[in-house]
Amino acid sequence: MKLKLVFPLILLFFSQYCGAVIKRHDIPAKAYQVVNPPEYLIDMPHDGHGVLIAPNWIVTVAHVIFYDYRGKSIDIGDRSYQVEKVIIHPGYKKPDKSLTQGDAKPLMDFFKSNHDIALVKLASGVDGITPIKLYSGADELGKTVSVYGKGSTGDGLTGEVKGTKALKILNRFENKIETLETNWLSLKFDRPPHGLALEGIEGNGDSGGASVIYQNDTPYLAGLVSWDYWQGDLAAFKNGLYGNRSYQVRISSYIKWIRHTITTG
Repeated sequence: MKLKLVFPLILLFFSQYCGAVIKRHDIPAKAYQVVNPPEYLIDMPHDGHGVLIAPNWIVTVAHVIFYDYRGKSIDIGDRSYQVEKVIIHPGYKKPDKSLTQGDAKPLMDFFKSNHDIALVKLASGVDGITPIKLYSGADELGKTVSVYGKGSTGDGLTGEVKGTKALKILNRFENKIETLETNWLSLKFDRPPHGLALEGIEGNGDSGGASVIYQNDTPYLAGLVSWDYWQGDLAAFKNGLYGNRSYQVRISSYIKWIRHTITTG
């Protein structure tokens, strides 16, 4: 899988901090399209996604908070809800512009040390929609995740196709969690015949998208689409190719912060 950012300059460059999804080249694109979107998946005001985890709380990645969203409306289901406050993790930082050029390693090291997570409190509770449960176990390694997002599409042979993000088609791909790090889950985009039947990786615009583990048909939020990994010159970065890796915020590492913030916020 790969490295996806979804920040301003780097955002533009990596198209993610993150996008709709990048698919296998040998599977019809329609197989990835979602007919009945999960109601807990939220479109954020400017770009990217969030996930409803309590009646009046949304979790998302911090890099999709582009400005003060207080008082802004978010559409959930068939209603609009006003944002009361946004709480960004105290360990979150924006990358210095100097990191977005040249060798990728300093930027990758920065991303790994960052805390790309935020909570959005709504002024009123959401009616008629069940929030998703949080995955709290530390056993994510090797588990299959379903990842949702609208945004850029493409396939593993040619990578992300610019301009497809505007289509805003919700897609879902599957992948296995390949590595665990303290605050991150990492996926790798395997080339057929390896990988899963709906193997894929995120594209530009998927930041904050839900990475879900199903247990007994019950969905649990395990991760949030955050950034793509790259080695070498950043100018050569190409999103969505087989072999790329992506990193997702590891929800289980932030359970205490999330619960404490919701309780005291």
